[in-house]
Amino acid sequence: MRRFLFLGLAVLAFCDAGTAFASDQSKTQKADPEIAASRRSSPDGQENPGRPFVFPKGVSMSNTKQKSVAAWEAFCDQLKQAGAVLVQDATPADELVQAEGLRKLVRMIRMGFEASLEYGNTDFPEVYQLVTPTTVGEGENADAHYHQAMLDGSKTYRITGRRGEAPFIEFTVYAGKIGLDSGSAVVGAMTEAELKVDPDGGYELMLSPEPQPGNWIRTTPEATVLFIRQYTHDWRKTKDATFHIERVGAKGGRPPLTVEEVGRAMSRTSVYVARSVNIWKAIVDQRRAAPPNRFFVFEEEQKQKGEEEAPEMPVGHRFSSGYFRLAEDEALVVTFKPAEVPYWGLAITNYWFEPVTYTQHSSHYNNETARYEADGSVRVVIAAKDPGVPNWIDTLGHLEGSMILRWSRTRLPVPDLQAQVVKVSTLATAP
Repeated sequence: MRRFLFLGLAVLAFCDAGTAFASDQSKTQKADPEIAASRRSSPDGQENPGRPFVFPKGVSMSNTKQKSVAAWEAFCDQLKQAGAVLVQDATPADELVQAEGLRKLVRMIRMGFEASLEYGNTDFPEVYQLVTPTTVGEGENADAHYHQAMLDGSKTYRITGRRGEAPFIEFTVYAGKIGLDSGSAVVGAMTEAELKVDPDGGYELMLSPEPQPGNWIRTTPEATVLFIRQYTHDWRKTKDATFHIERVGAKGGRPPLTVEEVGRAMSRTSVYVARSVNIWKAIVDQRRAAPPNRFFVFEEEQKQKGEEEAPEMPVGHRFSSGYFRLAEDEALVVTFKPAEVPYWGLAITNYWFEPVTYTQHSSHYNNETARYEADGSVRVVIAAKDPGVPNWIDTLGHLEGSMILRWSRTRLPVPDLQAQVVKVSTLATAP
């Protein structure tokens, strides 16, 4: 499980403006073998949860009805394996955790099927909104908008659109998608620091194996997905970017569906559900097993273990994380003194690594929405009940979950976060 703990945090990071792969985009990093192995494992230790789809014996290849029913039955049988996460020893048995676990499995079906079929044609790709208030599950940041397009790294693609107003934007090409594939590694990336924008706010970005003029990210045959992140401090005041993608040289339109194509996508979806839910659950379980109500800095833990940076971790983004566990009448008071940086954000997730809410601003704070103390420090209060003080993170009924500090676009060290459990009743009267 080495490096695995912060895999989810690392993949969701965005690159430092001055160091984001600008020097060498041609080297594809190889995924950590231990991480890849863990992704191939199902809850019972068997590899590749959700077997590759094949029509069973006796199904006539000329009988479309038989093929359709066989594809559906295989899909349902494969999905059953994913439900094992609900009864693992480490999984809490309380009503809220179990209900959200069921919901996550269903959400993962939608996310997997969109990537495998709905938006999965790499000759006629689409940039689509990956994360919505009802499609979350990978530790997403409510200050970020996430988009995705599926690629064939041996082909050439053109992305055009409007830059929008988000101060931070990142285009990252990966070889493999977490959960959908057995490994994932960064191929190349570009941030707002390198992206050239026209005077009217338009831009063009090329993805290809061969050099291109202007904005260009080198791809390799292993590249499978373009991931786009935009970060801002308040989306209510920020205009979103727009994205259109086309494969250069593609002719005609997307061909009609076949039963075989949908069957393969259903099989990939069932694999994605089982893999993905176990990947993120393993991250949470390892942090949950550590002492609660305190923060750990990923960079420091790596140094203590003598490890190099994990291949999924973009350059220039740091994290501190922990796991809170409280009683109904308790609160966790988190204090720290941040330096002046382009962005920091503090948020919580539920047991399944989903943001407790992706829309309500009381669920997270950043360096522009938080209220600072006179000495420049910040005090954030995590509690299920309103303590009547500034910077309250509402757990929305959750008494346990993950905490994540994102520390971005800076080389300054992550601040020391102190956390203390107190009674909620003592906070309103505290100075």
